[in-house]
Amino acid sequence: MHKFDFKSIEADIVERGWAILKGVYDMALIEDIRADIERQIPVYERIQKEEGVFEESQNAYHHSIVGCPAQMKLIDPNPIHGFLEHYFDGRYILNAMGTTCILPNQPVYTQKIHRDSRSYSDGSRLILNTLIMLDDSTEDNGATWMLEGSHKGGSRPSDEEFYAKSIRACGQTGDVLLFDGNIWHSSGANKTDKPRRIITPLYSKPFVKQSLDYPRAFGMDFANKISPELKQIIGYNALTPTCIQEFYKPRDKRFYKSDQG
Repeated sequence: MHKFDFKSIEADIVERGWAILKGVYDMALIEDIRADIERQIPVYERIQKEEGVFEESQNAYHHSIVGCPAQMKLIDPNPIHGFLEHYFDGRYILNAMGTTCILPNQPVYTQKIHRDSRSYSDGSRLILNTLIMLDDSTEDNGATWMLEGSHKGGSRPSDEEFYAKSIRACGQTGDVLLFDGNIWHSSGANKTDKPRRIITPLYSKPFVKQSLDYPRAFGMDFANKISPELKQIIGYNALTPTCIQEFYKPRDKRFYKSDQG
């Protein structure tokens, strides 16, 4: 069980826009995850090509938790569960979770300067990004550029300003980067001969619409096979009814539970 200084981590995110937690995941689990990703990459690439989005999606495998069962172990149990409930002051759900491979001398769309919250939320804690390092993240292999303080407002910086003022979020395999969804950031270029692989669970308040409907992607019966904590994280307690009959339910059977905010 990991013990984190919630107030210190929170202070870093509030002031700087990001923080790193050291040694969250062990190497045995990381190796299982890496192998699972390699098995699923051909499946993702086939789908991307069939849908005509391969070029723009190359080396990015969205919602990989659905296709890579081993990734469920990263959030069940969730080693940062306590901090997330502290940060959101209550319940939270998994909004999105995908894999990105930053390969040597190959592009990936996350190398564009961007922020992950499309609509600036003005300090409201709606979204918190996390990044699980499956390899060491260094300046040479493309560690993320972070423009500290940019989560507090402002429009997109120029490329010149961004790279002049940003710092690199370097870390080791098994570390977890946390950052405000409003911060301007960018993946770096990988100048080594090995890949830098990351998984990016994005968490949100339960009323924020998921990027993929995970409960229905996994199936409604899946909720009966998992722990109460994982049931909450996947979003089974914050479902949107699809018909009037699903809306009118006794309190204990409602699709959107009363403690979801």
